[in-house]
Amino acid sequence: MTSVDPTTILGAVLDALVEPVLVTDADGRLMFANATAARTLGAARDVGRPVGELLDRHPARTPDGGQLASALHPIRRALAQQQAVIGAELTLELEGRSAIFLVNTVPLRDADARFTGTVSVFHDVTGARQLEREAAEHAAQLTTVVDLVNEGIFIVDGEGALLFTNGLGGDLLGDMPRDEAPAARVKRFDLREVDGTPLAPARLPSVRALRGETVPATNLLVGRADGSTRRVEVRAHPLRRDGGIYAAVITWRDITEETRALGELQAARAAAEEANQLKDDFIAALSHELRTPLQPILGWTEVLRRRGKLDDVTTRAMEVVHRNIRQQVRLVDDLLDLSRILHGKFMLRFETFDLRDQVRGAVEAFEESAALKRVRLASTLPDAAVSMWGDPARVHQIVSNLIANALKFTAAGGRIGVRLEARERRAVIEVDDSGEGIAATDLSIIFEPFRQGQQSTRRGGLGIGLDLVRRLAEMHGGSVTVASAGLGHGARFRVELPLSRPEAVASAPAASGRPRLERLSILVIEDNADTRDVLKLMLEVEGASVETAENGEQGLRAAERLRPDIVLCDIGLPDIDGFEVARRIRARTDLAVSRLIALTGYGQAEDMRQAIKAGFDAHLTKPVNLEQLMALLVSAAR
Repeated sequence: MTSVDPTTILGAVLDALVEPVLVTDADGRLMFANATAARTLGAARDVGRPVGELLDRHPARTPDGGQLASALHPIRRALAQQQAVIGAELTLELEGRSAIFLVNTVPLRDADARFTGTVSVFHDVTGARQLEREAAEHAAQLTTVVDLVNEGIFIVDGEGALLFTNGLGGDLLGDMPRDEAPAARVKRFDLREVDGTPLAPARLPSVRALRGETVPATNLLVGRADGSTRRVEVRAHPLRRDGGIYAAVITWRDITEETRALGELQAARAAAEEANQLKDDFIAALSHELRTPLQPILGWTEVLRRRGKLDDVTTRAMEVVHRNIRQQVRLVDDLLDLSRILHGKFMLRFETFDLRDQVRGAVEAFEESAALKRVRLASTLPDAAVSMWGDPARVHQIVSNLIANALKFTAAGGRIGVRLEARERRAVIEVDDSGEGIAATDLSIIFEPFRQGQQSTRRGGLGIGLDLVRRLAEMHGGSVTVASAGLGHGARFRVELPLSRPEAVASAPAASGRPRLERLSILVIEDNADTRDVLKLMLEVEGASVETAENGEQGLRAAERLRPDIVLCDIGLPDIDGFEVARRIRARTDLAVSRLIALTGYGQAEDMRQAIKAGFDAHLTKPVNLEQLMALLVSAAR
């Protein structure tokens, strides 16, 4: 059997290593370099030569980047000291790249323990050091990010001991003793529920998380060393490994100021809602107080106008009073309508109608006022019907407000023109005048509420008419614009409204003729004596049999005694209100009242809903004119 030279075996083993290996004799001559050393360090040519030549060809740097003194190289140290040098970290420049090695050099000795040389192994740790640097940089970045968040972050181990905290967490908690029990921690931080009760130790978020519970956002009160109390939002989550919980992460966020700000915001909102409700109540009360005295005035003027036996001066006075009462009613209606629109409580009542009727009616209503002011008012309407889907009363209101505005700013001798055109699927209404015009600086604010032209020479009014025109037009899907060449050159307002489908049919105009109330018995329940008297006279002139009552209880007794066909009832009665009167009448099966009508100064949408809910068949807002009231009563008698 052929024997194998042990030296040959050793050389083969060393060549198989992936790490460079250098062997020197006691004098420092390089005796052996394995294949990796030959490839990596270029050591093959140095075999048999002093190892220093190889070392000088590859200058080394220390871990801090400094140049390593040649005498301190691990191989030279081992040769000089005849002792092992283990774990020396060196950076070498190899063929244009840097490589980091851990160098282990050990002495070689013979059987008699005499020093015969060294063996050095170069372990390449370049990749490992790069990973370590990247991990360190990543950890530093994470630490920076964690320290920047506005939450305290803590990690506790399975025993509750603190493993990690960010900067804010350290400020919040301070030192946490490792063996501190949950009960002691609760006491030290004076932890309480938001209602002030002490927090049970078992309810501590970290304890709950270590039991496996994910704790959602929970508010707690925390006592501070300065005696103050802070409100914090706490979350906790268990950390699992190999199927078990080894730690928990907890976050604390101080929400004291946020909670205070939220409370102040909610209080402000509540105060604003209360103020808004008070304003609505005030507007409703204002409406009632303004409308109530207008009813007897309007009623008596209509009675006197119908008598036909007045002299010219009295007739003229009655016309002036009647006209100004209607103007006052229109202003109150505009104010209430604008308030309802602003608060989203305004509803349009859509139907199909002939737009010409609304424009014609608005023009006719101002013919007398224009004539008295010596202003020529003319209208141009199409011959064919202009069918529109919308709220006819509100379209009438749009045109009326534009004419009223034009009449206000047009002097005697001037003119106002109203024109209606149908263009494809849109109607165009234009109201132009020869009045004082609008300055260019005022065109941008002319439709804003409670604003009037700053350059105008005429002041007065509430400044809501044009804003209401704009809002009503937009609610119909239309628009309104204004043009003026400037002061002294008049103005032109243009309203565009969408029309209904071509196949839509306009509603028939209301039947004309004077309504009659013969053989009708009517009970009027009204606490205002003037209104009560004029309503009684107005209805009796039309042929009705009328009884009156001045409060709710008296009215109920009268209804039980008279069993009237129709009951006109005020809402704001001094004892029980009109709603209660309606409910009691409807609860009596023996009182077959055919029509129960609310007549009141409260005219908001909610008042109407309450009236219908209480049992009224209709709701009229004071002051109501004779024609409006007669039309409703006649329809009830049919």
